[in-house]
Amino acid sequence: VVDFYANGGGHAFGVENVDVFVNGFDLSDQERADLVAFLYALTDEWSLPALPDSVPSGLPVVQHRDNPAREQALAINRGGDGETAAPHAPTTITVQPGEPIQAAVDRARPGDTVLIPYGTYHETVAADISDLTVEGITNEAGEFPVLDGEFKLADGFVASGNNFALGKLAFKNYTDNGVLVEGATGVHLYDIYAERVGTYGVYPVRSTDVLVERVEVTGVEDAGIYVGQSENAIVRDCLAYGNVAGIELENTLNGEVMNCHAYDNTAGVLVFVLPQLTSKISSNTRIHDNLIENNNRENFARGGVVRFVPPGIGVLLLGADNAAVYNNVIKDNKTGGIGMYSLTRTGVFEPNELDVGPLPEGNKIYGNTLINNGYDPDTFLTDLGIPGSDIIWDGSGANNTFDQPGASAFPPLLPGSNWPAFLHRAYDNILNFAIQKLM
Repeated sequence: VVDFYANGGGHAFGVENVDVFVNGFDLSDQERADLVAFLYALTDEWSLPALPDSVPSGLPVVQHRDNPAREQALAINRGGDGETAAPHAPTTITVQPGEPIQAAVDRARPGDTVLIPYGTYHETVAADISDLTVEGITNEAGEFPVLDGEFKLADGFVASGNNFALGKLAFKNYTDNGVLVEGATGVHLYDIYAERVGTYGVYPVRSTDVLVERVEVTGVEDAGIYVGQSENAIVRDCLAYGNVAGIELENTLNGEVMNCHAYDNTAGVLVFVLPQLTSKISSNTRIHDNLIENNNRENFARGGVVRFVPPGIGVLLLGADNAAVYNNVIKDNKTGGIGMYSLTRTGVFEPNELDVGPLPEGNKIYGNTLINNGYDPDTFLTDLGIPGSDIIWDGSGANNTFDQPGASAFPPLLPGSNWPAFLHRAYDNILNFAIQKLM
């Protein structure tokens, strides 16, 4: 079982309709042995009830069959002496010269801090305990310790415990992700540099109460900073450049991106709701006080929805609800400064795939500085006869407002927050009718 999933699970063996996030993973010999021991623990049969000699129905009693794995399970599950472990006082564990980081993390208990001296390490580190802090020790120049996957390892650091903090580290040359944190409550990723680490630089997913700050990511094939299917997530004071997407919040509730600089990506900031995922909403996102400029890099994604994003986009809301985009400087993005689209009008999704609300609704765009956007739009727009501009909206959704006086826009007339409700509804209906006819 362990080897089946480590080698890619159903996808690797031609089984379709499997969650796209079920992928293969690397296991050390110790990790594999631990997983096997855990699975044996699930089959512990030391206290099975006695089989009756007869049953009320009078039917023959089903004879017991020995479990051939029982002896192995008994050898692993030796039981305990019933004593309660003494409380553990938080301690600091420092990785010793020549010691793998993983060995120090394996010694850690909840409440501990693992310190990593400056140097270069070639490994994937995994942590599955709560209340753990892992932090690098910088050199005199302030440089972080480096985890280098040498393009042989999938992930730099993988964690799944609650109240997890990771910082002051650099990740380079992994094939999948720099940092992956899954299913945790209380995630703090700080002072991290990630370069050419595959799909995502830092990747908290299916998590709650997430803070990503002072993170710099470049050269990844999807999103530099990605928060997926999470709740209460803040991304602040970060730098993303040279990626397909600089920063992406996907199917996330109560997300915030602030005081970040996204440049030289295919797209600066993405807020998506995508189908066929566990979380079905993207709502209450705030994008404010960021510098989003010169995101004109050719799209080099090898897979995923992001491969369809045209170059030259500052901010893109795709099916998102109740987002607010304000007080940003968005400039020199050749296709458009701010885009708002429905999933149904992208041409990317099959209608029978859409198990989410596909329309962007209740979004507010206001108070941004928009300069020189849409000057050389991608053929994705021009083939449809749509000009590049500061704001591009496909007309879908209800209660979207745009308060950006002087901004270039498509369509040229955009509903503002001061419009009467009846006028807003009427305009939405007329605009959608016209767009449907054109499409």
